[in-house]
Amino acid sequence: MDVVEILFFLSLICGLLAEVKLPAGICRSQIVKGKLVQVGDCEIDDGSDILKLIQKSLDEKKKAEIKCDVTYKTKCFRIVVYDTRNVTFNDAQPICKSMNNGKLANIYDLAHYQSLRTYLRSLIPASSTYKAIWTGMQYKNNQLLLSSGEPTSIATEVWYPGYPKSDASWTNVGVDVNKDPEFSRQGMFNEQPSYSLHGIICEI
Repeated sequence: MDVVEILFFLSLICGLLAEVKLPAGICRSQIVKGKLVQVGDCEIDDGSDILKLIQKSLDEKKKAEIKCDVTYKTKCFRIVVYDTRNVTFNDAQPICKSMNNGKLANIYDLAHYQSLRTYLRSLIPASSTYKAIWTGMQYKNNQLLLSSGEPTSIATEVWYPGYPKSDASWTNVGVDVNKDPEFSRQGMFNEQPSYSLHGIICEI
């Protein structure tokens, strides 16, 4: 078999391989180097395939960009802290929403509270001794509520000394964390929504 015959057979085999198709009715679409590549039975040409692929690509990119400050029971939490106390409860909600449509966070139990508190303590600058931030929880009718309105209980030792207050207008719940973990005057507290704190905890 000479070189010409070998080349002929190789080109024949390559041609046959190029003709291999997916089973009838199946279309595989993917983006390769920024271009839509379709293999198989791809008769629909209304642009819907490429729109779905672009949306999927954007969703995956957005998911990859989400960074969690604290992860607890598969939930992702971000903590936003400012130098000054300039965040009312009403200011807090749009800040969370801007982070991948997040919401003000709940604190689900003692272990969750401790992990959030540890991370928040790491954000306190040398020039400050504490930070106080909003959660999405509420305190109404002498009961601690999740953002959904469901009642919840959490260990009484997490409350700031002298809290919770029974004043009906003190409906929103925050967390005060001191740089010194042994300092007694820190913990969860309830306050009026117009009160200004350093930041917020968001659940993404």
